[in-house]
Amino acid sequence: MSIRLPEHDHCKFCGDPVPFDRAFCSEDCYWKEQARIKKDKNSNIRFAVITAVSVAIIIVAGFFLRNG
Repeated sequence: MSIRLPEHDHCKFCGDPVPFDRAFCSEDCYWKEQARIKKDKNSNIRFAVITAVSVAIIIVAGFFLRNG
């Protein structure tokens, strides 16, 4: 025997059940999700910059080591 649950979705931040027309269970979860997105974006940008600088250093070092 299974229990029938009403049609619902889940909060994008905490996973609590919410009606289909809502993405978040509260305004607090909305703002926490926005902060998480901003933090992830900053981390991705930082990673890309560090990777680009590392590749540039390797290329420049290779050029100078090859040409003495």
